[in-house]
Amino acid sequence: MLALVDGFLAPHFLLSELHEFSGPVLNGDHHAAQELRIRVKEVSRRIPAAARLVEELVDRPAVPCGCGCGPGQASETPARAPGTVSEAGLAELSLAVARAFACEPDDVLRAAIDSVVGLSFMATTLDRLLHVLDASGEAAVGREMDRLNRLLVVLPTTGPPMRSMSAVGLGIPGLPGGGLPGGGLPGGGLPGGGLPGGLGRPLGSPLGDLRDALRERIKAKLEGPFRWNPEDWDHMPVGRFVPPFIDTRRITCQVGLALALRDRKESPPVRPARVVWSDSILRIDAEGPCEGNMVEVHGSGFGASQPADVVLMVPIAGWCTPLAVAAADWSDTRIRFALPPHVTSGPVGFADAAYVRAYDAWVDRMNKAASAAMEAAGCAGASLPDMPILRHFSECPPETPFNHLRAGSAIIRSFTVNASSLAVAEPGDGLLLAWEVVNAETSRIDRPSIHGPLLPGGYDQLLDPAPVSTLALGPATHNGPQRFTYVLTANGPCGTETRTVEVVATKRPGLSVSGLELTQGIQSIPPTVRYVALKPTVVRATVRHSLNGWGTNTVPGVVGRVRFQILGSPWSPWYDAVNTSQPIAPVPGGSITVQANPQRINTDDTLNFLIPPAFCMGDVIAHVEVRVTGFDARPDFPGFSESVGAGSPPVTFEPRRTLDLRYVRVNWGGTTPSDATCRATLLTAVPLLPTPMAFIQPLAGTGVVSGGASTSSRRDDLLDDFLDRHDCSSWEAATEFLGSDCPEDDGAIWVLIAGAFPAGSQGNSRHIPSDVCFTAPNDGPYAAHELSHCLNQIHLGVPCPNGKTAPHGDAPGAWPGGGLLADVPFDVTANTTVRGLGGKVWDVMTYCGTVISDGSDNTWPSPQRWQQLWDYIGA
Repeated sequence: MLALVDGFLAPHFLLSELHEFSGPVLNGDHHAAQELRIRVKEVSRRIPAAARLVEELVDRPAVPCGCGCGPGQASETPARAPGTVSEAGLAELSLAVARAFACEPDDVLRAAIDSVVGLSFMATTLDRLLHVLDASGEAAVGREMDRLNRLLVVLPTTGPPMRSMSAVGLGIPGLPGGGLPGGGLPGGGLPGGGLPGGLGRPLGSPLGDLRDALRERIKAKLEGPFRWNPEDWDHMPVGRFVPPFIDTRRITCQVGLALALRDRKESPPVRPARVVWSDSILRIDAEGPCEGNMVEVHGSGFGASQPADVVLMVPIAGWCTPLAVAAADWSDTRIRFALPPHVTSGPVGFADAAYVRAYDAWVDRMNKAASAAMEAAGCAGASLPDMPILRHFSECPPETPFNHLRAGSAIIRSFTVNASSLAVAEPGDGLLLAWEVVNAETSRIDRPSIHGPLLPGGYDQLLDPAPVSTLALGPATHNGPQRFTYVLTANGPCGTETRTVEVVATKRPGLSVSGLELTQGIQSIPPTVRYVALKPTVVRATVRHSLNGWGTNTVPGVVGRVRFQILGSPWSPWYDAVNTSQPIAPVPGGSITVQANPQRINTDDTLNFLIPPAFCMGDVIAHVEVRVTGFDARPDFPGFSESVGAGSPPVTFEPRRTLDLRYVRVNWGGTTPSDATCRATLLTAVPLLPTPMAFIQPLAGTGVVSGGASTSSRRDDLLDDFLDRHDCSSWEAATEFLGSDCPEDDGAIWVLIAGAFPAGSQGNSRHIPSDVCFTAPNDGPYAAHELSHCLNQIHLGVPCPNGKTAPHGDAPGAWPGGGLLADVPFDVTANTTVRGLGGKVWDVMTYCGTVISDGSDNTWPSPQRWQQLWDYIGA
């Protein structure tokens, strides 16, 4: 299934990669054109099936068919709709490919166009799934994926070794560390309208309801690191998906582009014997090198007036360009003109005017063909940018010692780092400076920033580099957020131009979910503690990053959500994390800061979620999704967004008996507990016991009981009295016929709760097990200790740090860890871990209980105690 989804997405990824070069190529960047040629040729070599699809669909007419259409056949989709590839983006890419391959042989140009357009055909498989989803719902998508899996065609990818790539192969130029823009896709999906060469609709809505394998794989692939590696083709799955059907109504735009761009049937005009010349020029005089300064061209045989078939050629913006000359300024021995805007140094001469006009007319026809084809194809409102595939006539006359013009400002046609003016680099990423300078007499490259790889020789400056070149810098070695800056300065005869490129030095957080712990108060790793049905349960997701000491070595603002499924039933809704909530409840947008080494003892070192009791039944699985948005964002860099998920194996929730508790308010130490205090005391004790809940009520017919002198003997008298009221003794049963009072057991545990607990006070249970106990107020673990006596638990005689040792119980050696918990308890009621005293937590049946500064105790049921209570409570 995952390989199948990878096959769906591979065409979109490759188109997005290639489209990154479209803008620079269309703006005349020769380095970008060279890189685009290299990569498109690799696509042609690696995926010949893409070009074959174009041959089948463009060179053969389509015929109607049913739902099992093969290549070249139309499926029965009722109406044409745009697919997942942006037609405008594809138009720009196709135009850039046509320009980059304009000087290549026709068969090479055709193969390049076919490969790019064929990739867009391959993307229609995802279109099919979206159509099925929209038309028939999620269940139909599952059936369609099963059908597509049976139709999967695996093409061999072996072949000659990867040819040497340019130095840009160190990473996808212009992308952060070779990944998608900004380190991922904002908001869980693609920006509105999609990537120019990629998916054309946001993942958040139409794909949001696909079944898990498709949805999660798409998100992981789109948001994960994705690099162009010249020696590694693994990012393209071995299983290539050649669509078993293609809706030709969805690809009319692509077909039109292919026809217009690959089949230039008209050849350029025939060249005359002499196209350009300069041999009649003897010298050039200029009053200055700047725009508007007058220039005189001296020589002979120019003609008494400008011949109709001759045009003056002057270098403008680095290209030799026809220049109109006033009639009064043209004579047989002198031509006079003002330096035009953007003039540059170079040879001045003449060209055959008739051929120039014919050539320019041919160029116009070729350049208009693509736009006409798109209009005829109805390309969803997309239009080609006003960027010609072919340039108008710009051939320069021969340069001689006499016809050189020195003029104009320097022009920086391009200056990029990794093919962009703003690149994003991670530690270890290579950086490639590339530039093209025209009309510079001197130039230099500076690194004004403190950080960043140095220029050759370990300097901050490189003097007079070649006008057109590249420079591979050392790898980025930043250990925190930084910014590298490089400045190219070019000085011409009349003006200086500078261009700056910058590198956002950053690092992906590399989130992962290393474990999910489900706990109802105590759990071991791996889990051995059994789960009580209908009891609130916390899921603790341990999230890690891969910063490895980079920056603060933390990832703030990590949010998460969880959903649950009782096997055989539908999934629950999504629930947010509960971190920092009190009382425990989902917090919209609740987040944590992911640490380098998360500790279980720290509550917020994990993302925590609450499983509603209604989902704690039978066999249950949990699925957690964790996300960070905009990690290391800067004003001009949106940061990295990542989303990872993890699922738990099934856990079984088993039914246990619900406890019935009745409290008695005891005036003790001169204080009477309120009903709220009594309820709160028992409510904080119940989470420590393997019972789903407890019915808590005041004991009927009993008001406030006097504790008298508040001594241990008074406590025991009270316990005996209430025990006699609760239970029918053997003597009372034997003499009931004589009138003895033999009460009926109500099945509840009666808990006498003191109003205060002055020094020397102590809880108690008269028997083990028992139905009556005496406990302190406002201390859940203390009350759980006394309730555990009622549930047949004896003391654990650990010599505690507080100097106390519980009498009449098990020896410490009989318990794992001598009664010291090796695992980290989690208080579901308080929504916090139980840290204990000095990081130590003891079994609840010891006397180690001490209320510490944060209000918690340092005793809790150990896994062995939980099991003993489990067995006694029963189902």
